Amino acid sequence: LKGTLLGDVTPHNIKQLKRLNQVIFPVSYNDKFYKDVLEVGELAKLGTKMLNHVLTICEKDGTFDNIYLHVQISNESAIDFYQKFGFEIIETKKNYYKRIEPADAHVLQKSLRSPCAPPSGELQKAE
Repeated sequence: LKGTLLGDVTPHNIKQLKRLNQVIFPVSYNDKFYKDVLEVGELAKLGTKMLNHVLTICEKDGTFDNIYLHVQISNESAIDFYQKFGFEIIETKKNYYKRIEPADAHVLQKSLRSPCAPPSGELQKAE
């Protein structure tokens, strides 16, 4: 809902998250995934808020160079979503997914380190 903040994932609402994921995503996550979600606490938010939240934490922390994620090659809306946040496709993994087609996944990366600035002067051809 517009204007509402998503709360933390807790043992009390983890089943709701599991149900949402089952409806939204073509991948089934195992119980270990949800156990890990509970353990990461602040990093477990949904959607755009989640991505903004994770990027902010990583940038403030300052020890992360890159963030990587996998997206099914046919999921154009997810690819577009992540590219709007500065992610780039750097690799395609064959048969990444076991129970869905297509099984291939793009690996997307966002660099958190700004590249070194190019020199301000231009090279000039000697005459």
